[in-house]
Amino acid sequence: MASLVQYSKVRGTVGRSQTRGPAPWPCPTPIQESLINFSDEDMNRQAVESFQALMQFMGDQSKPRGKNELDLLYRLLKLCQEKEDLRDEVYCQTIKQVTGHPRPKLCARGWRFLSLLTGCVPPSNTLMPYVTKFLQDWGPRQELAQSSQEHLQSTVKYGGRRRLPSPGEMQAFLKGQVVHLILIHLPGGVDYKTNIRTFTVAAEVLQELCRQMGITDPQEVQEFALFLIKGDGELVRPLWPQEYLNSVLGGPDVSLHSRRLSWETRLHFDNPTYISTHYGQVLQDYLQGKLGLSPQEDARLARLAALQQLSRNKEEPPSEQDLLAYLPRQQQWQMNVATVKSLMGRELRQLHGCRAQEAQISFIKAVSKLPLFGYTVYMVLRVSNPALPCPGLLGLNRQHLVLMDPSSQELCCSIALRDLQRLRLLSPLEAEGSPGLELNYGSADNPQTIWFELPQVGGLHAL
Repeated sequence: MASLVQYSKVRGTVGRSQTRGPAPWPCPTPIQESLINFSDEDMNRQAVESFQALMQFMGDQSKPRGKNELDLLYRLLKLCQEKEDLRDEVYCQTIKQVTGHPRPKLCARGWRFLSLLTGCVPPSNTLMPYVTKFLQDWGPRQELAQSSQEHLQSTVKYGGRRRLPSPGEMQAFLKGQVVHLILIHLPGGVDYKTNIRTFTVAAEVLQELCRQMGITDPQEVQEFALFLIKGDGELVRPLWPQEYLNSVLGGPDVSLHSRRLSWETRLHFDNPTYISTHYGQVLQDYLQGKLGLSPQEDARLARLAALQQLSRNKEEPPSEQDLLAYLPRQQQWQMNVATVKSLMGRELRQLHGCRAQEAQISFIKAVSKLPLFGYTVYMVLRVSNPALPCPGLLGLNRQHLVLMDPSSQELCCSIALRDLQRLRLLSPLEAEGSPGLELNYGSADNPQTIWFELPQVGGLHAL
């Protein structure tokens, strides 16, 4: 503590507080000058006011008329977010007030604020070792010191919670209600429940989710993402790994989903949850016609339909009408369903005895050979180059952007993302119109521009 006291009196050069001797810890009355030496008088004034607000929040002083504890909290946290030079001052003030406080209830409120502060903004690199040591020393005796240390580590790693907690969340935090249950919807109708805290970020939940699927390779974890979905399926946007979940989950009618975005890591089938979620995702993409299977490939269509039937623990051939549920919807009118049904019956006889999970694995392996597997795929309504197919399938992964003719399954355009100079989302001219995507690519000597009109572009933010 002595080194922290010294820091609060001396910052860079000899500070003016060195002339007045160390103040008692905690301070029973408001300070008249900042703990840290500021040459700017306005900064000194704000430091004095923040200390008074801290004492009022803790209960060492009465609150101003018309102000409640949340008003004081927001004032202090907002000050630290907006005035980086004052962060160390507020850290020192808080530590000063919780050290040796004679009233446990008021001291606990100071610790609660420190726990919030460490989750929102970090101290400077100069003060960081002192704050860390202080929290470590108090950890065995004070539970909130342990949580403050965890919050500080998360803030250093992820940048701190930029959007302050809502009043309801802040009130719950002050009461110690820092954990709540969320539901994550996975492909295939699987729901995953987990608890998150005030400062939980998307990356932490994804790591936990991947562990449940037997995924421990950090590179493979990065191939998954969380998405916000509004209403009955409208994509809001994918979440960045460093986003704090409580900052984005407060909207009405918003749900949280997860899916795999890239497929560069070798697939493995050693976990039942891994198998079911991957099967659910590739099945959905397949049935939506997003993987580049020609409607004339009767044998492949029949085998994939048979594997879907076996995945449901059914071995008998379906009716022609029920078979349609196993075929890509947008291409059904181009298929000879009767021929596919006959071939499917033969496949079911050959696959007799295949268990549901084995069928799911075989389906994933078969689909992984299709040309657009591993791409995030969008339907293209129009394209600026008249020589390219329209409508078409636009596929995106971390290396390439490709355009496929859905009828011939021919790749008509391929752009390496390393050659991409700019990607710009275009708003529709009319409210009910379709958005667009403009790409500038190529070299300085040969610049190229192309635009696509798409029904949806939300997932492009993940690139």
